[in-house]
Amino acid sequence: MKTLTYKLSSLALVVGLSACGSSSVDISNGSDDSAQFSLSVSDAAVEGATEVNIFAKQVTLRSAGGEDTVFATLDENDQPIKINLLDFQGSQAYQLISNEEVDLGNYEWLRIDVVNGDENDLTNTSHVVFPTETRPLVVERKGNDGVGEIQLDGFNLNQGNNEFVAEFDLKRSLVDPKNPNDDSIKLKPRGVRLQNLTDAANLMVTVDSALIGTCESDFAASASELDSSFGHSVYVYSSGTTADNALDINADDDSVSMSPVATANLTIDDVSGDYIAEIGFLGEGNYALAYTCLSHLDDAETIDDEVVIYAFKTSIDVTGDASTSVISDDLVYVAPVVETTE
Repeated sequence: MKTLTYKLSSLALVVGLSACGSSSVDISNGSDDSAQFSLSVSDAAVEGATEVNIFAKQVTLRSAGGEDTVFATLDENDQPIKINLLDFQGSQAYQLISNEEVDLGNYEWLRIDVVNGDENDLTNTSHVVFPTETRPLVVERKGNDGVGEIQLDGFNLNQGNNEFVAEFDLKRSLVDPKNPNDDSIKLKPRGVRLQNLTDAANLMVTVDSALIGTCESDFAASASELDSSFGHSVYVYSSGTTADNALDINADDDSVSMSPVATANLTIDDVSGDYIAEIGFLGEGNYALAYTCLSHLDDAETIDDEVVIYAFKTSIDVTGDASTSVISDDLVYVAPVVETTE
């Protein structure tokens, strides 16, 4: 096993990776049987949280031959690096490992070890900050040593630069078990995907305020009980998904192909008044897209009938040479008529 200590500065480790399809190959460094490996971290936001902090302890690469290469990801004080995932959305990412020389070839998996949240030491362990409270963030695993494992399967390293992003889709990965004996928020690795930047692009979505207002009006009775707000989001689905079979975020293995592969919150543009979202680091290909104002009702552990898709686009080609844009005119209204009682 190779163990490398990789110290990270807390200063400006932000990389803008919007030109995803332009990763270059440089064989001037390293031997003929080595590759340069880089790993960044990005996320898609979730309703309610103001911070989602993970403490990354190390990253392990397991080769097809069973050999491990371990990068200890430490800050200037030799402590696990703290990353607030909400600071790195869309095409923004936190660079965790940069241009480290590793062996060429196939790898079985990549694993990020994080320090699980401890309610007795939230300052130095993973945690989620809400407007009224702070709760431990835990990745469950066998054993009870305070370390959570986010394991991502299957990738290949070629000669030259190999740049990857671990994309945390927090709508899909954060779960509140609502256990009276356990106050922690769970982070499910199924909501994290590993994307090679040589085959990645960004999807930009613009929804005009009129469509937003109509959805809120049609589903006024479904506003958040806490503050009467709505969850305006776009869901990205695999090719072939239709408005009739698309489902909300859920953990049902039988319907995973109809659950979103990526999500993003819509936020208002102060200049245009429209709502925009950026879904970063999608693999090149064809997708479907949905808009809903009811994502605040979406429980990632169940299929929620009350989460209604309001507008849909069956086919979007996403390519790596530039960001792909979708506007409201591309979306087709598909929500059922809302029945009201006098």
